[in-house]
Formats: sequence, structure tokens, C-alpha cells
Amino acid sequence: MKALLSYPFSIYAIAAVASVCIMIIIDYILGAEAEHLNAWVIVNRLIGNKTTIGDSLAIQHFGLVGATFIMLAINTVFGAVLIQLIKLFIRLVHS
Repeated sequence: MKALLSYPFSIYAIAAVASVCIMIIIDYILGAEAEHLNAWVIVNRLIGNKTTIGDSLAIQHFGLVGATFIMLAINTVFGAVLIQLIKLFIRLVHS
């Protein structure tokens, strides 16, 4: 556990934001195919824009606030995994 948190919090926050940005781009490209948790729809609904795609299943079941928290939680985990993969890659290259 100590090795997991050996980096400053800001690095994990940046990785989480990068993960959210990647998810938004992928969901924009997928469009209506990303029906379970569509970050593009969530972000547009948060800033007040309507989309032609319709609400994702996460918004329908948990509301906009719940879907936002789920999206941020999932991408925080993905950001931490991304940091660990980069750390593993650096170890492999330098060994």
C-alpha cells in the first residue's frame, strides 16, 4: 500500500483528469453506443447543453449527480492504474 501512494496526490489527480478527458473523447466518438455511462452526455448535461443522444443508463438510474460521482470514481481508479502502468513500464525499461 505504501508503494501505491508513494507519489504526490497531484500526480494521481492529473492522471484522473487525463482519464476523464480520454473517456469523454471516446464517448463522443462512440455516440449512442456508449449507453451505460456516457461521459460526453454527463458533461454536456452538467454545463446545461442538450444532446441528441439522450440520457445514459447511469443518469436514468442514479440521476445526474450520481452518474457524475460514478464517472469520477471510475476515472480516479483508472488514473491510479495508469500511474502504476507507467511506473511498471519505467522499471522494465531501466532494469
